[in-house]
Amino acid sequence: MTEEKKSRIEADIESLEQGIFTGEEGGTERSTPHKDFIASIAVGLIGFLAMIIAIRLDTPDSFYTAPGLLPFVTGASLLLMAIGLFLKTKHRYGMNKMLKSRGILIIKDYLADVEAFRTLMLMLFIGLYVLVLGQMDMDLRFKTNFYTFRFSGFELISIPVIFCILRFFWRSTIFNCFLVSAGIVTFLAVVFRDGFQILLPGSG
Repeated sequence: MTEEKKSRIEADIESLEQGIFTGEEGGTERSTPHKDFIASIAVGLIGFLAMIIAIRLDTPDSFYTAPGLLPFVTGASLLLMAIGLFLKTKHRYGMNKMLKSRGILIIKDYLADVEAFRTLMLMLFIGLYVLVLGQMDMDLRFKTNFYTFRFSGFELISIPVIFCILRFFWRSTIFNCFLVSAGIVTFLAVVFRDGFQILLPGSG
């Protein structure tokens, strides 16, 4: 007789009683001391960088209206959580288990997983998109009696990038991917440029 699959709530309750994290889906895979160690370092760095960037923002007359106040508090919270995770893991398992790693085998296992590989490709797409968009400086305008149509570097870069992402992940027809990418980018450009009066990246 096969064992009945536990619900997510039941798995979470059992993991809390054992002091072990069972994951978002309540599966059998558990976090390891090394993963917790890496997570604490990564989250701590993100929180620390957020605090540094928040401090460098311009400060108006009132401290409570400073644009960097909320990012600084958020970064400090992340840093405190990272320190808490690090200390908890060190106290429970010790530094030896935290530093123990499978090395290059982890990378091989990660790349062997289809979903992980697709996630990595998405990260590369977005990183390349941000780099290229930051170098653009173009803003073409076509005035009519009722509206001024604009085509900037934002549309020039965003449409093909989103098209490639849709073709890679959605794998629909070329026409559908182009239609969706062009529609999304145009909608966002109109909303932010004309609705919120925000200058889009790549517009000069």
